[in-house]
Amino acid sequence: MRISGFEWDEGNVVHLALGHGIEAEEAEEVFAVSPLYRRTKRGHYAAFGPSRAGRLLVLVFEMKGKGLARVIIGWDMDRAERRYYQQQRRR
Repeated sequence: MRISGFEWDEGNVVHLALGHGIEAEEAEEVFAVSPLYRRTKRGHYAAFGPSRAGRLLVLVFEMKGKGLARVIIGWDMDRAERRYYQQQRRR
């Protein structure tokens, strides 16, 4: 998957920061270090990966035109998600 940039506005920045404690810059870090991608049931994508600080995050996003990703929601990986991420990284 090729992501050339991010679409941020006050809505998704505030939602991530206040609702989930994730700053936009931290979310972008997950995409910088070869994240694991999965398609969601609703047609979006989920990116699994670490931030620079080592925080393991899941970010649900949609692809916009010209390779722009718009992060919709994110959270810290739970135990099952960490196990899935670690197993997939070994392959």
